[in-house]
Amino acid sequence: MCADKSPIIPAEDDWYAPLLGDWQFDYSEPDGRKLKGEWFFRRILEGTAIEDIFICPSRETKTLHPQPDGEYGVAVRMYHPAKRCYDMTDVCTKYTKRLEVRKEQGKIVCTVQEDPTEKWVFLKVTETAFHWQNIRVLEDGTWRVNCEVFASRMG
Repeated sequence: MCADKSPIIPAEDDWYAPLLGDWQFDYSEPDGRKLKGEWFFRRILEGTAIEDIFICPSRETKTLHPQPDGEYGVAVRMYHPAKRCYDMTDVCTKYTKRLEVRKEQGKIVCTVQEDPTEKWVFLKVTETAFHWQNIRVLEDGTWRVNCEVFASRMG
């Protein structure tokens, strides 16, 4: 773990800085399914990358409300200076996905390389909260939300 960003990352590209730390969240799907979860973000590899650990349902609630399709994964986002974006790999028990991360209209947009219509988007990020969505871009350009997270900083 590393506290400081690498000098290869310009300040204007340090998009994940406000996300560093420990988060608890409410996860929801359009069908009404709701779960509690945890998300942890850290700098790694001499500050050139961001690692996150995603736990849903949360460790506290998984024994009370087990979810056979729960999501437990890890992602690494490595800054790519030539492209001024992050190359991301997300790994969980169900899949491994490669994504490219760019800042678009004030949002952090992670595009799945194997299917560019699938995106993971940080819409609003503050020091104490963030809103994230897994979306599908439809043929007409509109977004269909598959699931979303409303997170608040722990402690």
